[in-house]
Amino acid sequence: MQINFLRSLTKSAAYLSSVVAFSVCFNSQGSLAAGPSGTTGATVQLQPGQVSGAAGSSSNVGINRSESRRGLAEGPGVWINMWNYPSQDFEAYAQKLYASGIRNLFAQTSRSNTEAIAHPAELGQLIDACHKYKIRVVAWSFAELGNPTADADRLIAAANFRSPLGDRIDAIAPDLEKNLNPPLVEAFTRRLRSALGPDYQLIACVYSPLNKAPAVAQTPWKLIDKLYDVIAPMAYWNGRLQTIDAYTYTKRTVERVRELTGRPDVAVHVIGDGMGTHSSEIGEFLRACRNSGAHSASLYPNQRTTDEQYVALSHYADYIPANSSERFLAFSNLLKANVISSPRNADPANAIGRGDFLRLVSLGLKLPWHQDAQVDYNYFKRIGVIDQIASEFPEWSLTEELSEPISDNSARRFIALAKVAQARVRSGQPFRARKQPSAVATSGEGEYLTMNRPERSDRLFSQPAFASDARGQKADGQDALSYLEAVDLFLKISH
Repeated sequence: MQINFLRSLTKSAAYLSSVVAFSVCFNSQGSLAAGPSGTTGATVQLQPGQVSGAAGSSSNVGINRSESRRGLAEGPGVWINMWNYPSQDFEAYAQKLYASGIRNLFAQTSRSNTEAIAHPAELGQLIDACHKYKIRVVAWSFAELGNPTADADRLIAAANFRSPLGDRIDAIAPDLEKNLNPPLVEAFTRRLRSALGPDYQLIACVYSPLNKAPAVAQTPWKLIDKLYDVIAPMAYWNGRLQTIDAYTYTKRTVERVRELTGRPDVAVHVIGDGMGTHSSEIGEFLRACRNSGAHSASLYPNQRTTDEQYVALSHYADYIPANSSERFLAFSNLLKANVISSPRNADPANAIGRGDFLRLVSLGLKLPWHQDAQVDYNYFKRIGVIDQIASEFPEWSLTEELSEPISDNSARRFIALAKVAQARVRSGQPFRARKQPSAVATSGEGEYLTMNRPERSDRLFSQPAFASDARGQKADGQDALSYLEAVDLFLKISH
């Protein structure tokens, strides 16, 4: 994905503040924007002179929301093959997708032994009908790479195809399952990028790393990560050789993609198994996508998506945050700016340490920037926030444990207290927190301190009514705040 770093301070009246100036290509409609190949892994340097203003000053981070960029939309997707396009009433088909919450349609336009556009008349009507209902259309093609140039040209033709109303495809997704020799993959992708430009979104469809197919061992993960904006592993847990349940297979797939690319901010779109699967499995699939911090998800059906599968996908928002792209790009930028440390095992679904969380809160509240989390801790201690939060969640009193995780509830309560305290500091008033039930420590020196839930917290940072049902238990059974969840809180206080 493209990260454009600004040389000078960018002041965004509509968005968030931080300590470094950079902008992210992020579509206002909620799509992950494409970027030029070879730009991943860049770092952001803090610029001298960018911090200015009165007490509590900071420089600003602006997210440049380009309305012209397309790509994946927020929301679930479904896949169709060349032989199962809707044959008539394309509007009714698009209406059904929309009513089920589907926001991405992956339509096969060719394979290596077909014309570039196998069904041009149907494709045009499909694009127009879907766009009417704000559904993105992504062209996919099985690229065997026997002739990388010819395979690339087919997808280039799909990207340039015009519907009767003049609309185009929103992104392309090569299906890479054969001949995955790095020179072939690179030649194929470079031709796509040269023809379509650096900002066109490319999605690499690949086998799950857990798949036992011989091609899996040949997959050049780091090269694909370098050349593509999104990696879309096919997490088909229902195969005849698979013995792993939907949740475990999906979660481990996402984790392995991150391990193999070596990048915690790689965008992973998981293609779920829709071949004979039912709502309970799809629910577990979506739960795994959430708990693994996947960027987004879709379902590849057996011929056609069933009504049961449509209903299951309609609950997508109960699992995947509505601002998934926004928080994912913010996480990537904060990581590259060295505001937060790299997660354990390159996994942003893992628990964030208290020190990184404090840096995010300081950033969001526009406090003076410090590289040392201990400085932030001392500041919040001085204005009374630490003493108050420690009376409710005693683990916060352990100053030497800034690398330790914190609970979701204590994080939300901390932010509520910090907002009130900082407002009073700026107005010259003393901080007085409302009394909350104290957490009770277990007996015995050094034993773990329990974390009771406060009865009331700041409205902005209290869980919505549906949260306990929608969130469920995390994969490890803990309520520890993850990196992505911490970034989500950061975005809320940065507005």
